[in-house]
Amino acid sequence: MVKHIPRELVGVFAALPTPFGSDGNPLLEALDALVEFGLDRGLKGICLGGATGEYAVCSVEHRLEMFRRVARRIKGRAQLICAIGGEHAGQVRQLARAAVDCGAMALLFPPPGFLPYAQDDLVDIMGQVSADLPLPVLIYNIPQCTRDLGLANILRLIATVPNIIGLKDSSGQKSNLAAIAEAQAQSPLAFIIGSDDLLLEAFEQGAVGSISGIAGACPELILPVYEALRAGNKEQAHALQARLDEFIFHIRDFPSPWAMKLALQVRGLDMGALAWPMGSKLYQKARKFQDWFAGQIPAYETAAATPAGA
Repeated sequence: MVKHIPRELVGVFAALPTPFGSDGNPLLEALDALVEFGLDRGLKGICLGGATGEYAVCSVEHRLEMFRRVARRIKGRAQLICAIGGEHAGQVRQLARAAVDCGAMALLFPPPGFLPYAQDDLVDIMGQVSADLPLPVLIYNIPQCTRDLGLANILRLIATVPNIIGLKDSSGQKSNLAAIAEAQAQSPLAFIIGSDDLLLEAFEQGAVGSISGIAGACPELILPVYEALRAGNKEQAHALQARLDEFIFHIRDFPSPWAMKLALQVRGLDMGALAWPMGSKLYQKARKFQDWFAGQIPAYETAAATPAGA
């Protein structure tokens, strides 16, 4: 089975965090500002409603509202991928239909995460629901947040379900890269990397794109790696990955959405309230990170302004 891989999937998509008020409702005007922040810095792709967006704490109604609002906001200035994870197939289908109306190019579909489904049942669930969805599907491999479908099962689903065109791998498992590359050699599939510490290696081993939480908070760290590779400057790409790895080291103690929000606050964006309060130790680490990050931004911006390959 030969898959059609949309060329618009190539490149960097920012996984946007969701600004929340203290009542848990999304701050829509703050979301508008976040979209403009990314577009102004060169992003051509946005992914909405994934793990970085904390979809598990959002109502379906709020998710639909955010899909529509962001789609109106970008107005063709960027490609849109909508994540449709949920604990009920009816909600997943509802989100998918809305994604079509919003002009999304693909759906990001994680396994459910609440009930302890048997592995075979989980594979059947993902295959049956994906087959009926109205857009190309990327299976979202993020076992730290959902039930673990297993890479071998994901690759089997890609090979057998026409509507599933590839996967986003956010597992952080370096060993997955070789297995995915081997599957790509057998039949084309869209491999999207979601683990920023593996960004460069994934592109070198056949990833066509990235869906990156860090790209939503600091595009200057992600876009130059991709552009340097496109320009054929591997030495520069490796130096840029090392700079990215330093940032990742400094956010290691925070849940990913929280880290992105802390960084965006430093950059002057309103990210509202965190889902849960920080303990005193984590609060001190957050202040330390923000002080460090504030000192890095000028260098990031200067480096990002340097043409790839220069």
